[in-house]
Amino acid sequence: MSGNTRFCDGLYDLVDSYDGFILDQWGVLHDGIKPYDGVLNALRQLKAHNKQVIILSNSGKRSDYNVERLSEYGIKKTMYRAVVSAGEVTWQNLKDRHEGGSFRDLEGKHRCYLITRGNDNVLLDGLDDIELVADVEDAEFILITGTDAPQKTMDDYEPLLRRAAVKRIPVVCANPDEVTVFGRERAMGPGALAKKYQEFGGVSHMIGKPYAPIFRHCISQFDGVIPSRTVVIGDSLHHDVAGANALDIDAVFIMGGLHAPEFRTDQTEDARQRHVEHLIHQYGARPLWVMDHMIWQSPEAARLEKIREMAND
Repeated sequence: MSGNTRFCDGLYDLVDSYDGFILDQWGVLHDGIKPYDGVLNALRQLKAHNKQVIILSNSGKRSDYNVERLSEYGIKKTMYRAVVSAGEVTWQNLKDRHEGGSFRDLEGKHRCYLITRGNDNVLLDGLDDIELVADVEDAEFILITGTDAPQKTMDDYEPLLRRAAVKRIPVVCANPDEVTVFGRERAMGPGALAKKYQEFGGVSHMIGKPYAPIFRHCISQFDGVIPSRTVVIGDSLHHDVAGANALDIDAVFIMGGLHAPEFRTDQTEDARQRHVEHLIHQYGARPLWVMDHMIWQSPEAARLEKIREMAND
């Protein structure tokens, strides 16, 4: 492939080059239903090689929720150093908004209109000074943590967003994902609403990938790992790879997550490479490495390694 982007067979090929691994959650570790094949072994191998792992997610839920969810997939706390979620960073910024933090324009504001999935308001637990309002025009700010897609479409949300934009009500988006993954299904994400709000002239605070603060927060969670020895692994060129590029951190693009429907199982290797290059130019984000899924080592690579070991004995 051009531009120094190349395919690799698994993390085994990269383990000597990096000490810190920032891993996307949905689309890399699991598909919202189950973990991808090979992920648990890859995480065990990273731990065995004394690598530090931070799991980064645009989830609008707090970190503890994501820790519990990961455990349901067999991804134990011992397999990673920390979970950083957009929801957790949003919660902390809302808590500190009266102290001149990231949400300075929300200082002294309490009335919140919540756009979420299934009336879930858990993210506001512990934020006792925030009052939920039923009418967006009574709000001092809007918090978006999820959508009710596919039951609701953008057409259902547009009237509300237009009314809020007219009143110049600021929006906080706790998940910038414009598309969410549920197994093989794709649905409109919270980020799509925040982006549409910006198109209407509204102001949106976007918390999460690809924005630099959340990547810097991840790096701060490592113990002595410098950025040049850090790699980001994600399935979104727009969020994961572009975010890594902005901080000059190496990135791995996983084809089998968000973009999986675009790659046919009967595609030739040349066709796959051409399509990856097309996506790179489309999104303006270039990974250093490309993998089908996050695995430790492909069966073929493991077989060849075994042959080499036997030849050297």
